[in-house]
Amino acid sequence: MNLVFINHHHIHTVKMPILHKCRLLHLINRQAWAKVISCCTRRTSATTTANNGTKPTHSVKPFSEMPEALSGPRFISMFYFIYLYITKKSPVLTSYYTMMKQKHGDIWKQNINIGKGDNNYIVMVGHPDYAKTVFQAPETEHRRFKLQLIDLFTKKNNFPKSLALLDGKEWEEQRKPTQEKMLRPAVVANYVPLIEKVTNDFIEKLGRKEKTEDLFTDLLNYATESVGMLCFNKRLGCLENDNNPVAVHVRKVFEMLGTSVMRPQKSHMSPDSKFFKEYEKHTFEFGKIANEIIDSQKIFLSKMKDEGKLEQYLEEEPNFLYSLLSDPRVTEESATSMVMSLFGAGIETSANTLTFVLTDLSMFPDKQKKLYDEIQRIVGESTNLTKEHLARMSYLKACVKESLRRTFPLSSGTGRYLETDLEVGGYEIPKDTLVVVNSALMCKDERFFPRPTEYLPERWLRDTEGELTISRNFPFAYNFFRIGPNSLFSPFLKNEIFKLLRYFISLMIIQNFQISLPAGVTEVKSHYTLFRTPSEEVILHLKKR
Repeated sequence: MNLVFINHHHIHTVKMPILHKCRLLHLINRQAWAKVISCCTRRTSATTTANNGTKPTHSVKPFSEMPEALSGPRFISMFYFIYLYITKKSPVLTSYYTMMKQKHGDIWKQNINIGKGDNNYIVMVGHPDYAKTVFQAPETEHRRFKLQLIDLFTKKNNFPKSLALLDGKEWEEQRKPTQEKMLRPAVVANYVPLIEKVTNDFIEKLGRKEKTEDLFTDLLNYATESVGMLCFNKRLGCLENDNNPVAVHVRKVFEMLGTSVMRPQKSHMSPDSKFFKEYEKHTFEFGKIANEIIDSQKIFLSKMKDEGKLEQYLEEEPNFLYSLLSDPRVTEESATSMVMSLFGAGIETSANTLTFVLTDLSMFPDKQKKLYDEIQRIVGESTNLTKEHLARMSYLKACVKESLRRTFPLSSGTGRYLETDLEVGGYEIPKDTLVVVNSALMCKDERFFPRPTEYLPERWLRDTEGELTISRNFPFAYNFFRIGPNSLFSPFLKNEIFKLLRYFISLMIIQNFQISLPAGVTEVKSHYTLFRTPSEEVILHLKKR
């Protein structure tokens, strides 16, 4: 499976001066544009909306008859994407996908010209049954979607391919040892003491103030410190010093990756462009810091081995870097690349998801109270959390899962290049087509999740009855933890270590504080870089329990 971000600059390329002539687009209502696009899109009689939540039955139709998005006059769709880009409506891609689903139903195609030799179309599916068909289709080649900016940077500087660029046998060989160390809960549970040290210090820091002026920045510092501890067994000092250069460079890299996806032209993809040079600068700076830490830890581990203390050290403290370096299937170069990738993406994904978990609990105090009651019942006043505690905390896990559903981390979802022709939703989709499973839409679809805009962790509990149990009939509607092993970011989104991190800090904050947002705040605005992220500073009030 591949994490997919539709690159609209491959749909239409326009000269940027035209933007100066289009300032009135800022004033255009999205509903009006929806009507314009609706008039210019081709709808066939084969629309496959499953209004009752069941897969429709009909004869198989050729790919040519599948509804096509933005198939009208070229200038209409060109101006629409310019409008999305310059207004930066949040989150614009979700709005676009919602509009297309309302028009075309649960399956449609779009011409995007991803690259030479690829099928010109992607297919977007928004029904769990179709998702199941895609996810369960045979896969042997492990072909993966790649972000072009990372690819350009790697080729220009003659660097070895990172995890984000590997596919085929290369990816298969690298992912197995990585997954063994990150996706198995029994293995990951050994990292609880490392996370606990950092979390206790973070809670102590929060206790010295009545509110956070910028929750996301605080969580970025916490994520940098905790993910650094997990990757390197080393404290980086990010909690004591708000000047966090690692987070600055990581944020900029992800922001620019997101921008490269959304820009309506591709001139920025030139190695000589100002945009690329800035991306290159921040990537180099992050790499320099990470490499210095990795080199120091290699020296430390070598010294421990020479002194005969390594075995005892590893018994007392798990070491992720050493687990890779000592694996005969992993080269030293690959181990370094894996750890750097995990470090950067782990910071970004953890800070974003934790922000929405905590703001949801702040906006819904009854759910926060229920979680606190569970913590008191299972943990009590203990500050020594264990894997046994976490294993029993079903409501904590439900709260995190519901926040991820309600504010889905990706703009659409995961996708897959078909290795054979495949029937999906009543259409024959040809080999090599990229099919995207739009989990972001399904998570907000009332057919699969009743009362989808509400924050209802109870829908994930086994003892829940009534309408909320409908989602159990559609396990493929929520794919955040079903991301396949070949996804671009599966090591980060499906990572048991980072899941543990989310549980740990959420539990500790609610155990120690009653949290709330300022009076009158009923939502947290957000947009996408590569992942969903807050669009503005979030103030979180902290009342000690």
